[in-house]
Order: sequence, then structure tokens, then C-alpha cells
Amino acid sequence: MTIQFLFAIVFCFSYTSENALIGSWKTELDNSVVKIEMKNNVFEGVIIKSDEPKYIGVKIIKSVYKFEGKYKCQIYDPKVKKYFDATIELINESKLEVKASCCFGLFSKTYIWERQY
Repeated sequence: MTIQFLFAIVFCFSYTSENALIGSWKTELDNSVVKIEMKNNVFEGVIIKSDEPKYIGVKIIKSVYKFEGKYKCQIYDPKVKKYFDATIELINESKLEVKASCCFGLFSKTYIWERQY
């Protein structure tokens, strides 16, 4: 009975942390809001609000996988029409750190996204 109880606790914590990315997040750029959802067991992010109406509906986060406590992914910059390698780390329940990089990590930029309720 103790092993089942421990398994249930571990499962609940991993389920909660995995789903903590799901939601709407306000970015630092263009007053955009990105909605992160899980589709077919994979996270993806789509712009649902932006000062630039042409960007609404654009998928900007794809190919998400967990690696060493962070999420690795591809993030799209609609201004330059290019995907970049990125990491996403949950700082707390209301903040994400999104770090995009190019040229094998030589150049990077870090952004803080805030959860929208």
C-alpha cells in the first residue's frame, strides 16, 4: 500500500508540472498573448492576441520536449519568418523564462512571459 501511495504522489506532481505550461502567456513583445496547449501529447503555442493582427493564429512554439528540467523547443519569429532554438523554464506558476538562441547558442535573448488569467 505504501508503494502505491508514493507512486500516486509522484504521478500527481509530474502531471501538475507537465501541465503547468498550459495556458495563456503575455509576451514582452508587441503586447502579444501566446496560448500554449497540448495537442497529440505535444505542446504547441499559438499567438491569440497581438498589436499586429497578421500574427494572430501563427504557431510560434513547436517541437517541445523536456530536457534537464527545462523544455527545449523551436520558437518562430514572425518578423524574420524563421525558427530559432529555445528553452522554456517555468520560474513559478505565473512566469516563464523563454530563451531563444541562434548560431549554436552564440547569440541569445531571454524574455519573461507572464500568465494571463
